[in-house]
Order: sequence, then structure tokens, then C-alpha cells
Amino acid sequence: MGLKIERRVERVNGKDLSYTQFVEQYLVQNQPVILTGLMEDWRACKDWILEDGKPNLQFFSTHFGNSKVQVADCGARECMEQKRLEMSVSEFIEKWVQLSSSRESICSEVSDDKSLLYLKDWHFVKEYPEYCAYRTPFFFCDDWLNMYLDKYDMHTDPDSYQKKNEISCSDYRFVYMGPKGTWTPLHADVFRSYSWSANVCGKKQWFFLSPSQHHLVFDRYMTNAVYDIFEDVSETKFPGFKEAIWWECTQEQNEIIFVPSGWYHQVHNQEDTISINHNWFNAYNLSWVWDILLTDYKQARDLLEDIKEICDDFEGLCQRNLAANTGLGTRVGRCLYESFHGMEWHEFS
Repeated sequence: MGLKIERRVERVNGKDLSYTQFVEQYLVQNQPVILTGLMEDWRACKDWILEDGKPNLQFFSTHFGNSKVQVADCGARECMEQKRLEMSVSEFIEKWVQLSSSRESICSEVSDDKSLLYLKDWHFVKEYPEYCAYRTPFFFCDDWLNMYLDKYDMHTDPDSYQKKNEISCSDYRFVYMGPKGTWTPLHADVFRSYSWSANVCGKKQWFFLSPSQHHLVFDRYMTNAVYDIFEDVSETKFPGFKEAIWWECTQEQNEIIFVPSGWYHQVHNQEDTISINHNWFNAYNLSWVWDILLTDYKQARDLLEDIKEICDDFEGLCQRNLAANTGLGTRVGRCLYESFHGMEWHEFS
């Protein structure tokens, strides 16, 4: 079944765009756009790339090889996500080099998906704050989410807090790295945040579905969504899928794509690729973020309702469940509530 692709994402020189224009044309309209001309002075664009434009994998092994990272197995599915593995950056690079060697030896441009590993969600800035790999473009600096998390720890309980705990020290600034053929299944970004993704090297192909059409990729009960838009999607299970109208674009090296709130998207690396990604929100999408956070909280309460009477701290259990599922807990909920309602936080209602 072919996709109905009726729109191409606009490409704009970021140097010719004012912040007011960006807000009016893309934030307020909640529209995707590719921005060029904003990455020339980034250290990452020098250190992380070889002269032939390919990733400088040895640089990562030498300077950051001991870091523990999450790696997605693109050929293995767990629920609605790819199976995650934990390994060091050096181990990941070693597997990538082995893959490249095997591809060259058999003169093949395509490898079995089962051998493709994709490093995702590496909290690089948090782990290496002194390195200064890049500077956030001014269009995205009004980032309430990461500004808040830079100031406040997610958990301050002395019995459970650990400096390297994934939740307690989390931010939403990531590095992604993967060989040609790696991909990310169809999804909308966490709690309907905005995101931006900068290609340090390589090429990505993006497929977007607007929020007004997201119901078309869900089943009749709005509980399960299509995992891969290029697999044999069941018309019985997903009767609206064939009616979906997609936006498409190819993101080149040194280009940044803005992903608006609530847009479902699937992404494929067409070359060996390194990208820098942020999730963020501000006043323009705060109400959407609040709505999804409140919905997730109420769902967590409903799922745990049966054990409420035997639970010593039911509210705390709900908050931990919410934090585990979205990376957010009471502290960021407090930030959202007070910003949106202009009053002090007491409890989700």
C-alpha cells in the first residue's frame, strides 16, 4: 500500500529568518520546517566528521568510549518500540565498524535489519558539559523544559537519589548515531513537546502526519498505532490508514528540522548519520503538554485503582508510574501547572 504524500516540508535559510517570523509561521501555525545555515560554527561539525563527510567513529571511541548508552535494535520490536540494549560507546562503535567492513566485503549497500543498531537518547550534554559540541539555535532557546531540568533535580529523596540515575539527572538533549538503514518507528514526541533535530553528518528521510489526522494510524479503539508505515498494514485493524495524507522531506547534512507538537513521524537514515536532538516546550505549546500530562496521570490512577486501599502511598506510586512512562514527575508537573494556571501547585485534579 503506497503512502499518500501530498506535501513537502519547506526549506528556509535560517539566517534570513527572524525570530518573529519563525514564531508566526511555524510555532503558532504548528508547522514543520527545515532550517539551513545555522551549524557552520559548531565544534561537532568539525570533530565528529572525517574529510570525506563520514562519521569520525574513532573520535567517539577515543574521547567518549566509556559512556554507557541505550542502543536500539532496529530488527527487534518490543510493544510499540524497538528493543533497547545497553552498551558502552566503544562497544557500539566496534559493532558499527564490523558492519561497515562486512558491507564493503560483499559490495552491498543494504544489510539485514537484524544487524542494525542505532544509538539513541544519549544525554551527551549532561555527561560532557565542558565539551560544548554545539550552540542551540536562537529559534529554540525559549526552552522551558531543559531550563527547568538544569536547575532542579527530578528526585531529591536521599534514599533513592543517585547522580547517574536516568530520571534524576535527565534532560531532553540527545545525540543519535547510526549506520545507513537504521530507523525510528512511527511516533509522536514525548508529552507532545516540540523537537528539533540537527544532522551533523548523513541524511535522513522524514514522513509526517499532522495532528488532525493522527486517528487514521490508530485502531478503532484508539489504543494501538501503526508501528511501521512501510510494513503490510492491516486494513482490518487500521481501516483509516490508507486515507492518511503525509508530508515528506529529506534532511541533508548541516540542516535542522523543526518538529511541531503532536505530529506523528517516522524517520529513516539514508546514510551513516549523527544527529543532535532536543525536546522542548514553551508558551506556544504549553496547553497541549499539560493536557497530555494530565491525561497520562489520570490513566495511571485508573490502572492502579484496584490497589489503592492497600497502598501506603498511592499518590507517590502514581507519580512514579507517570515518571517512568514519560520521564516526568511531580516536579515538572508543578512547573507546568504554575506556568499554565498562574497559581500554586497542590495536586493534580
